[in-house]
Amino acid sequence: MEVPRSFLDNLANLRLVLSVAFEYFQANREQFLRRTSGEQIRQAETLISKIRSLAEELEKEFKVLETSLSQQRRLM
Repeated sequence: MEVPRSFLDNLANLRLVLSVAFEYFQANREQFLRRTSGEQIRQAETLISKIRSLAEELEKEFKVLETSLSQQRRLM
């Protein structure tokens, strides 16, 4: 039962990290925009693109997991 507990712990940690990152993002976005340089704008654009790609992959994984969980629940 170690793997399921670890998996659930990782999901809980992911939720917490995303929540904190989202709060920080909202609180600091305007200040970043006022004080940023051209190079930092390019860095932000690159990072945003990479984060979006990861978010899309994560969404696909969530759909696969949710579908599998739903099928498993029907078998119980």
